[in-house]
Amino acid sequence: MKFFNKLKKINFIFILFFILFIGFKLIFYSISWSDKGNKLLTKVYNFHGNEIISSKEILELIKFSKKSSLLKIDLKSIQNEIEKHPYIKIAQISRKFPNQININIKERKPLAYLNLEDYLVVDDEGFILPLRNGIIEFNIPTLSGFNNEKSLYPIGLKCLSTKTLEAVRYLNSTKEIFPDLVLNISEFKINQSDYYEMILTEKPTKIIFKNSYFSKQIFLLKKFNDLIKFEKGLEDYKYVDLRYKNQIVVKERIWKLKIHYLIILVLELI
Repeated sequence: MKFFNKLKKINFIFILFFILFIGFKLIFYSISWSDKGNKLLTKVYNFHGNEIISSKEILELIKFSKKSSLLKIDLKSIQNEIEKHPYIKIAQISRKFPNQININIKERKPLAYLNLEDYLVVDDEGFILPLRNGIIEFNIPTLSGFNNEKSLYPIGLKCLSTKTLEAVRYLNSTKEIFPDLVLNISEFKINQSDYYEMILTEKPTKIIFKNSYFSKQIFLLKKFNDLIKFEKGLEDYKYVDLRYKNQIVVKERIWKLKIHYLIILVLELI
């Protein structure tokens, strides 16, 4: 009797072991077949957020075998490779089974061209970008008159020129306070007297700023534009001078010797 009980126990252990063995084999082969099947599927790349950089250009940055299984693709490595592109600020990569890779891009925003020995682009955070394909393609102003030392403008990194970064802050303030003006700026430069000058695209009008309280001067300029917009525009003036406290000094193009002084009391410049 004891012998039969022992035999039953051995048979039960053997059967249990056999079932577990077959189960593990099935799981292993399932994973193996899934992996092989995954390799055979054509991968689909879904790109989102890229407007400047083409999807093809981003795809060329990714370094992995097209035969790689979706499970074995290193998403962090793909992210790092894509973020090496100077125009790409952030990349987010994810999988979607069975064969899709989602690539979400946040690009840098070109703010101005830099008129140096070799033209460059600066974004709204002060990062230096190269010209794409060696051509002028963005409708943005040009910064002129700044230190042209090459080491101050490392591509892909933040600008090291204090004055250039100051100009970036001033342009950002202009975009925030008087966005329509930014679209009409051809050049933004610093002159030998350390005053800033905006040259408008049309005519062109010169707008002169004191190198302090820039935001208040832009606000004052917008107030002035709002007062005259039904009769004329800023481009109807040869220059607009904002260097004097609580005053805008303008010279009209029509009368060469006539200069109008306008005092706006709405805003007080310190």
